[in-house]
Amino acid sequence: MGGGGTICADTTNPRDPAAWPKAARAADRESRGFGSYDTYLSLPCAFWPAADQARYTGPWNRPTAPILLLANGKGDPETPYAGATRTERVLGNARLLTLDAWGHGAANRSACVDAALDAYLTHGRLPARGTVCSPDHAPFDAR
Repeated sequence: MGGGGTICADTTNPRDPAAWPKAARAADRESRGFGSYDTYLSLPCAFWPAADQARYTGPWNRPTAPILLLANGKGDPETPYAGATRTERVLGNARLLTLDAWGHGAANRSACVDAALDAYLTHGRLPARGTVCSPDHAPFDAR
């Protein structure tokens, strides 16, 4: 499972694998088409041997230093844009970078997004509030 250490250590999970079908059905009500998929990605956590006792579990509305940078596409079916804008409001100190495109994920789809992420991660520089980037390619364009 890619990222299993992070997924399992950063979340509380049941030890009984029989709990996953009910959780998957509930997740499908929230995120049609991806709820079950994302839920079952964490199934190995039922058997994961370690936990991070010091993981942060909230509250999420406290100001942080530095400002957190969120990147999300307007047409992301798995992580809807409305959730990204709500997260920006809920977090105590966050900025949303928007990709004006369909599909899941914002990185590696736009030089504008990638440059902003690089500047943030390398130098702590944030894009201007309200920055919207265009994708480098239209859907189904050959690269």
